[in-house]
Amino acid sequence: MKTLNRDDGFAMVAVIGVVALITIVAVGGYFLSANALDESQRVQAETRAFQVAQSGLDSELAVFNPVNLDTGYYPKSGSIDDGDYTIDVSSVGGGGFEYIMTVSAVAEGRSEAVTMRFYYLNLWDMNIGAGDSASIQGGRGWNGQGTIIGPLYTRGDVHLGANSHYEEGPLFIFDGDLYFDSGSAGIGEEGDVDLFLTGSMDSPTKDVHLGTISSSVPDIVLPWVDGEYMDEMLAKAIAESTDNYMGPERRSIVNEECTANDPDTYETVITRSAAAGASEYYKVIGAGATRDGLGEGTHNLTINSTSFGAWEGNGYDLGSGLHDDFAFNAGTGTLYVEGTVFVDGDLTLGTNVSHYVGNGTLVVNGKVTILGYLAPQNGISTTQALGITTPGDVDIGPRTGGGNGSFTGAIFANGEVGLYGSGSAAHGSWYEGSILCGNIYGDMPNAELRTDPTNMLSQVLPESMPAAGGGMVFNGTWSRQ
Repeated sequence: MKTLNRDDGFAMVAVIGVVALITIVAVGGYFLSANALDESQRVQAETRAFQVAQSGLDSELAVFNPVNLDTGYYPKSGSIDDGDYTIDVSSVGGGGFEYIMTVSAVAEGRSEAVTMRFYYLNLWDMNIGAGDSASIQGGRGWNGQGTIIGPLYTRGDVHLGANSHYEEGPLFIFDGDLYFDSGSAGIGEEGDVDLFLTGSMDSPTKDVHLGTISSSVPDIVLPWVDGEYMDEMLAKAIAESTDNYMGPERRSIVNEECTANDPDTYETVITRSAAAGASEYYKVIGAGATRDGLGEGTHNLTINSTSFGAWEGNGYDLGSGLHDDFAFNAGTGTLYVEGTVFVDGDLTLGTNVSHYVGNGTLVVNGKVTILGYLAPQNGISTTQALGITTPGDVDIGPRTGGGNGSFTGAIFANGEVGLYGSGSAAHGSWYEGSILCGNIYGDMPNAELRTDPTNMLSQVLPESMPAAGGGMVFNGTWSRQ
């Protein structure tokens, strides 16, 4: 009997094998897909948590104010659609400028954290030369025994000359280099200085003590004085001349000036202030309701030896605490400035002007020269803070002849603010406060430029000063945890 060969069984086995293989592949693919899906979901959740943390960081940096550190404001919680976050901030060191912000976030069960180490500086807590090519000294050097103390920002080169030194910091140099024009010039002799520099630095022969070194420097653009600002300040000075308040109305210090806003009815000030060249409005030195071209005022004013205006014991009762918004007692060298005073020309404050009283701004449509040692009578405070604003230059100290000058307060100038004078073994011209200007110059011996060590000026800045409330965050080291 002949046996027939059939492949029916083999086919069945093959089919079963293929099915088994497909099943194994399918099951393996399922597990691989499941793992891939889990990994994808994990990564997606971590990405969302990171985005939540970064969003919290960005939003908080935009509104950060160091005054909140001691009020229980932090830690602070927040949320966006993708998740929740918590923000904490701490200060670094004792300088009051550097901080660390940490933001922890949760999204879809995953957590992420980001940290930023940064500087926060109110523009009025530092000295700034931010005009085009606004190098310190324009390449001429911060000369013999000159000292710069505190935060400084400049657009352009910084030259440190013979025996000059820079302390505290931070030092920001945008679009410029740092030069040591003398082997005796130094930085950080009293402690490390953080340096932010877009350019390069000389190799000094004297020890230079630096902390953080970064090539990231913000491009600060100041709100330069223009015609619109000057017109606004002129109108403000006119209004404050007849509002019957000492300084701006917001202070609510009633002070008789005139009747029914009529400057012809001044009771105490018009005859005295006329000695200062005032218009019909005693807080306006000029034509009155109009002004000359920007920086081209022709109604020049010198305050030095002639008194004008009224104060306690001269037009106001002793103990009243009252004085005119603009007055000068030549006998004591006391300048009174409250609110806004407009000078449509050059202003010279002579050697006899020794201190000031009041919280106010001298808006000058010309050049300003300070020849004496002008400081607040009892230190910077809410009632004693003087600001000077001009589209031109400011000289502290005489350019020729002997002597020096000084000023404690705030200066905003489109042009150059220079420290001039003869200098001496003891001291030269000096400045304390905050300068925002086009260029800072100090090529005279023993000059000193210091930011306000009390950090009070930015808090009590006269309201007519440009850039009031202008805090800025300078981002530093960023990390993801």
